[in-house]
Amino acid sequence: MNRREVLKNLGLGAGFLVATPTVMSLLQSCTSEPEFNPLFLSKGQGHALRRMVDLILPTGETVPGAVDVGVHEFMDKYWNAVSTPEQQAQMKMGFGILEEQFKSTFSKEISEGKAEDFDQLLSKYLKTTKEEQTAYGKKMGEFAQAFEKDPTVKPDADAAMFSLLSGIRGMAIWGWKSSEAIGKNVLWYDPIPAQQKGCIALSEAGNGKVMSL
Repeated sequence: MNRREVLKNLGLGAGFLVATPTVMSLLQSCTSEPEFNPLFLSKGQGHALRRMVDLILPTGETVPGAVDVGVHEFMDKYWNAVSTPEQQAQMKMGFGILEEQFKSTFSKEISEGKAEDFDQLLSKYLKTTKEEQTAYGKKMGEFAQAFEKDPTVKPDADAAMFSLLSGIRGMAIWGWKSSEAIGKNVLWYDPIPAQQKGCIALSEAGNGKVMSL
């Protein structure tokens, strides 16, 4: 993988998501069954992913959360079926670093992680300052240059953690908003979008809700 490809895919877990028929079919095939058997991630990594997306978008009194609509399952299927081999290698590396950081922080395997453990990690990296995030980005850029010369090199652990967790957050939000349950029942769903209508009542424009898709 050349430097351009590395730079394009620096956001571990993110990537530019387009609502293609393949992606949407993966999303709509997801369920909220209690047993999650990931296809791409290991069982322990799948446990971590499910816990984290539940913390990022928890279940509300009237609104389903990310786990309720199967966002964790969609993400795993996406990485398994849609991501390129290079992106898959980066995800494997990112989750490998997550496992290492988790074990060194909590002295237990990631499969044994509790909600409060993952909440601590999310808070540590996603509540950083803009200056810290800029520094992480710089370190990931340096990693990209080093990776071009030596594919076995690993990124700075903290920079990789921020990249992975921020990517997971972005992808979880996209998947949640794009799910049928949220798109049709929570957000403003218009089966024939892009119509030009001027001077209409707010009630005819979703009552201020964000439009799905």
